[in-house]
Amino acid sequence: MDLIVIGSGDPVHFAEFREKTGYRGLLFSDPSLNAFSALGFSSGMKAFMSIGTLFNAASAFKQGYRQGSTQGDTFQLGGAIVVDTSGTVRYFFASKKAGDHPKVDDLLMALEDY
Repeated sequence: MDLIVIGSGDPVHFAEFREKTGYRGLLFSDPSLNAFSALGFSSGMKAFMSIGTLFNAASAFKQGYRQGSTQGDTFQLGGAIVVDTSGTVRYFFASKKAGDHPKVDDLLMALEDY
């Protein structure tokens, strides 16, 4: 099983990402945003302009998280997808607003059979 991360920034920033996160797996860059669009991931200012987004930002700040430098499209939202070896999508989550993340338990349940 492989974990793959796709970002929208320039690959020149991969080393910094790996240093900050400790992630050593497969890492790809899609500045064209074609992969994000094909998956139906949202983009645009609207996703960042809500009370919920402000609440998420305040909560993250309170927990000690700080926004670092951004690379790629600042307004591109992401998500999480689990695809098994047969190509079947076992889990799909698309962020609807900034700070919207999948539940870890849901991701782990999708990986249970591995």
